[in-house]
Order: sequence, then structure tokens, then C-alpha cells
Amino acid sequence: MSESLNNIKSIALQMELDGIKFYNHLASKTLHPMGRAIFKSFVEDEKLHAKRLQALLPSQDETIQETDKSTAHPGGRVVTVFQSLGEELKRRVDVHTNDIDAVRLAIEIEEKGVKFYEQAAKDAHDKKEVELYRFLAGEEKTHFSILKNTLEYLENTELWEAENEGRIYDMWMNMVNKKT
Repeated sequence: MSESLNNIKSIALQMELDGIKFYNHLASKTLHPMGRAIFKSFVEDEKLHAKRLQALLPSQDETIQETDKSTAHPGGRVVTVFQSLGEELKRRVDVHTNDIDAVRLAIEIEEKGVKFYEQAAKDAHDKKEVELYRFLAGEEKTHFSILKNTLEYLENTELWEAENEGRIYDMWMNMVNKKT
């Protein structure tokens, strides 16, 4: 396995591990029960993602042997979405003034995650890895959608509830009309 593909896997794993910490931190700071529940569910998702990625990584012995044989730059370091945002991310998480800001920050992270996994799927050569990266990109897209919906709810609860009630009413009417 090439060093660059191994690095992609390592970066992906580190992103998921960082995501666990990130969403745990947001869950502890979020006041709204819905936001807190969403962040806690994301923690569980990230744990499952990390477990799947760990299965793709070679053991430490294999990594040492490959590193010795490769021409990879010894000073190269793994950079994740969380590390690339660095101090700004820490500042924004620690000083966010409300739940809406926390959700907006999580949306940014999920967008970057989607891009990373889509690129990783393009770069991967193994069919199993391509499928995993596509799956992870899909998971990040799902998180993004949930967060966007949550943001809409938090920013305009009354309108959000009215729209959802309208959708439920429409579904109910469709069901009633099909029976007749």
C-alpha cells in the first residue's frame, strides 16, 4: 500500500477521533435538548466511522516496515479538518454565545468532511476503500442535512413547526385519499 493512501486513511481516522471530541464538547455546552441530543448522536456515529477506518489501517508493524521502505518525507504530518482550523476552531467553540453558533460551526465542519471524503474516494484505488469513503461522505452529508434542519428550527421555531405540521397534514390527507 502506498504511503499517500495510508496517510489518507490516517487523516480520515484522526478526523473521526477529533470529531468525537468536538461533538462531545458541543454537547456539553449546548443548552437546547434537541441540539444536545443531535451532537451526542454524532459522537456515536463518529465512533462507528473510526472503527471502520481502523479496520483499513495496517498494524503498527506493517506501518513501520512500509515507512522504512518508502521515500515519504519524514517530516510530513497528518492534517485533519480540525487541525487545519486550529486555534480559530478552539476559540469559536469556547466562545460561542448560543446554540445557533454551535450548529453553524458544526455545519462548516461537516461541509469540509464531505469534501475530504469525496476526494479520498477519488484518490483510492481499492474498491472497498472507495465504497467506505463514499459511505463516509454520505454520512457527513446526512449530518449536514440534520444540522441545517436544526439551524432552521432554532432560528425560526414557529415557521419550522408550521411547515412540518403542513407536511404531516399533507401526508395524512394523501393516506386518507388513497383509502377512498
